[in-house]
Amino acid sequence: MKRLEWNRKTASAFAVAAALTIVLAFALSPKEITIAENITLNPIVWTFQRPNDDVLILDKLNSTYADGISVNMYVLILEYFNASQFRDADDYLEISMAINATTSNPDGYIESIHVVAQKDQKSIVEWLETSLKLENLSLVAWAEGDSRSRQAYIKLAGVDHTCSVHAKVLMKWFLLTPETQPHQLEIAYEITYYNGTAYNKIVQPFQLNIIGRE
Repeated sequence: MKRLEWNRKTASAFAVAAALTIVLAFALSPKEITIAENITLNPIVWTFQRPNDDVLILDKLNSTYADGISVNMYVLILEYFNASQFRDADDYLEISMAINATTSNPDGYIESIHVVAQKDQKSIVEWLETSLKLENLSLVAWAEGDSRSRQAYIKLAGVDHTCSVHAKVLMKWFLLTPETQPHQLEIAYEITYYNGTAYNKIVQPFQLNIIGRE
């Protein structure tokens, strides 16, 4: 009889523990955000013909936005590296990206910033991890785009409901084809912020077009 009573108490204790685990899991799971307004800005397009030598480019694609939040962002194409003189090497572009964002309302804050790169499957995107510089942001997820995937991304979250953030990173875009072949890379900044009353999301696309050399 005592053993049966002990088993019942043990089972009850396990049930309570399981229930607490479920409650904690729900409490600690990421909150769902309802976006009141999605704003996609006009894409900024850059086109470049593949050269037969290394080229220092330094073309800077700038974008700004100001309506409830002040955002300054850019994609800076630094250099084209031609690997034709090296065995088992690929041409690549070195690209720098940076963003600054500050909410206008002192009760507002930056929820997250995602940098998403969509590419073709005959190229590779690699982030230079040591180049990542963050202010009031934490790294949530990171993925590079190999020849089997179409997307690379960096996902950042605002720290302590901060109203001002900064991020900067370097990327290498490897082209796995002969110099006669074209390529395209689409980079998007996705900024989600709270303006004091609701969450809004801003998307700024950049499109990089590489033309094959004749």
